[in-house]
Amino acid sequence: MIYDKIANGGRYLGISSYLDKALRFMMDTDLASLEDGRHEIDGDNVFVNVMCANTKADKKEYEFHEKYYDIQIDLEGAEDVLFSTAFEEITIPYEESGDIGRGTAVCEVCCHLTPGRFVICEPQEPHLPVLAVQGREEPVRKAVFKVRKQG
Repeated sequence: MIYDKIANGGRYLGISSYLDKALRFMMDTDLASLEDGRHEIDGDNVFVNVMCANTKADKKEYEFHEKYYDIQIDLEGAEDVLFSTAFEEITIPYEESGDIGRGTAVCEVCCHLTPGRFVICEPQEPHLPVLAVQGREEPVRKAVFKVRKQG
């Protein structure tokens, strides 16, 4: 997990070439001006989905990915993203076609996302996005980068 301001994104260049492409796009693009939907940066290796969602106060299932890092950024509104280092139980086994699995975990870190901040969720890392801040549900508009893990 990496949590920081978009302005500091350059600190994380060099982790992988795909992550570099996503970070540069994140720093150099007015993400709020992008239309909702998928925007390819490097085909299926690096792309961003812009979407609207509603935060939920009662979310409990963490998710994980195997093939992709997530970079999550709120463009409008705010949400909390919870992180854990391990699952207590896998409730929905990993599905390769959607690159997602779900389970229960104990929160170890809470990152508060607002416009101008980002969080990077690593492959296999339990994370729970779109959680209502202090239980107050609200709509958010967000960008979620998918960055292929390099071998």
